[in-house]
Amino acid sequence: MSTTEVVPTLTGQEIVDLTKKHTLFEWSAQSKVDPIPVARAKGIYFWTPEGKRFIDFNSQLMSVNIGHGDERVIRAIQEQAATLAYANPFMATEPRARLGAKLAEITPGDIDTFFFTNGGAEANENAI
Repeated sequence: MSTTEVVPTLTGQEIVDLTKKHTLFEWSAQSKVDPIPVARAKGIYFWTPEGKRFIDFNSQLMSVNIGHGDERVIRAIQEQAATLAYANPFMATEPRARLGAKLAEITPGDIDTFFFTNGGAEANENAI
């Protein structure tokens, strides 16, 4: 038998208070941080737990420039997670092979080999 614990939804203020107490915010004087609590997002909007809607002019640091909750992206993530959620960097996978080939096809000049990393800082460190 399995049981599911029902976790109550936090208010926006509870989210902010717990986040400020237990996490650090990047590039900020921590005492001056005044974050917006985000509960959900769709398209160009995001909402607080209380329902206040914002236009996401920054696309969450340009990470969702096609909009929040795009069904094509959701399906692709679900399909990949169901097939293979993670493979270490020493493995060859079909998505890695296809992405490398597509990048070689569309990149100008004779650039045809790519090194994938988890983020910008890691990419810079590896380039050095």
